[in-house]
Amino acid sequence: MPLDQAPPPRIALVVLGMHRSGTSALAGVLGHMGCDLPQDLMPPTEANPRGHFESLKVYYLNDAILASAGSSWDDWTAFNDEWYLSPRFAEFRARAAEVLTEEFGRSSLIVLKDPRICRLLPFWKQVLADAGFRPLFVCTHRAPSEVAASLTRREGWPEARGHLLWLRHVLEAEAGTRRDERIFVSYDSLLSDWRATVQRIAEGLGLHLPRSLETAAPAIDDFLSAELRHFRPGDDRGAASLPDWIREPYRILGRWSDDGEATGDQAALDAIRAEVERAMPMLDMLGRAVESRSKIEEFRSSLTLREQEIAELRGQLASDAAARAALQEELERARQAQAECEARLRHASQHLESMTRRLAAEMERGLAAQLATRERLPLVERQLADLEHQLLHKTAHVAELERHAGDLETELAHARRHVAEMEARHAAILSSTSWKVTRPMRAVTQVLSRRS
Repeated sequence: MPLDQAPPPRIALVVLGMHRSGTSALAGVLGHMGCDLPQDLMPPTEANPRGHFESLKVYYLNDAILASAGSSWDDWTAFNDEWYLSPRFAEFRARAAEVLTEEFGRSSLIVLKDPRICRLLPFWKQVLADAGFRPLFVCTHRAPSEVAASLTRREGWPEARGHLLWLRHVLEAEAGTRRDERIFVSYDSLLSDWRATVQRIAEGLGLHLPRSLETAAPAIDDFLSAELRHFRPGDDRGAASLPDWIREPYRILGRWSDDGEATGDQAALDAIRAEVERAMPMLDMLGRAVESRSKIEEFRSSLTLREQEIAELRGQLASDAAARAALQEELERARQAQAECEARLRHASQHLESMTRRLAAEMERGLAAQLATRERLPLVERQLADLEHQLLHKTAHVAELERHAGDLETELAHARRHVAEMEARHAAILSSTSWKVTRPMRAVTQVLSRRS
């Protein structure tokens, strides 16, 4: 390349389309065709199990930009153009330049995709120009009824809200790229014949993609599996019931995807966009009313759940109270059994001591009598034999009493353990979360009981 010749501009394929319109599928296909995707990709989700193929950093940046202008991704009103005159524009412009460098480095052919870019086209066109990119816009769409149904299933919205968001995104994407190099495709055409769609993009934008269709076909065929078809391909059957604001842009975009762009349709789109802007205050008011009603229904549902939880807590309170009463009765019986065992043990100990003293006294008297009356030795010997016999008998009786005392001590230890278990269970109930949570209810119950 001659020294005085500038290097070819870097190319950014910017995928534009409403949320749930197949932008992820299209970005994934372009990635399989060899275009560079961001480094920090948004991870797959339940809604997009194969991935979003968009930058997490761009996603967070766009959300921050919308929030700084008092908007959000699900706002159907026009973006505040005065934001571009505020200091925040320069601040976010510098941050976006850093994000592009971090995500794409020095790549010469990148895919930039985030549905929020439809609302922020002036910003991103400026950022891409600063970074030396030539933006080529690939505008894709999906039947508005399918988009609204998908958002209703995911977000729980009324379908009318999804229709308005679809309209806002497609109108702003079309108007914002009217003077730029662009091509229009559809989600249905991508799924039904991705080869023709890719070839249409390449030829329409004058691109030479890094990979051939044959090389990329196995990976793309696997990628565009039935898992991506959350809804059946769209047609005009659902469009007939839509208002002209929705139906007419959908039909125009369909013709542009099939036959190429017709500049004569732009006047119709401009007229619809102007009507939408004139009606936006009323639409916004009606939308707020619908959202308020939805919030009321959510509150009612939440209240019903709380009432069910209160009823469950009351039932748990009654159950805990009954269990506590039963434990208290069992604890009292265990304490009585312990007292009885202790009394029997004391009686046995006293009896054993008494028998021991009596036996010792009898032995002392017998020995004294033997020493005092040696002349009566034969008689004393007989008496001594009798005393020894009595001693054996008393010793056996003492052993029996000791065994009985041991049994009583074992029974007492069991009773003490049972009492300890009852006291532990009683303490557990008093310290349980349900007992603490229901303390106010018990207090109220006690007050009402005293008043009655």
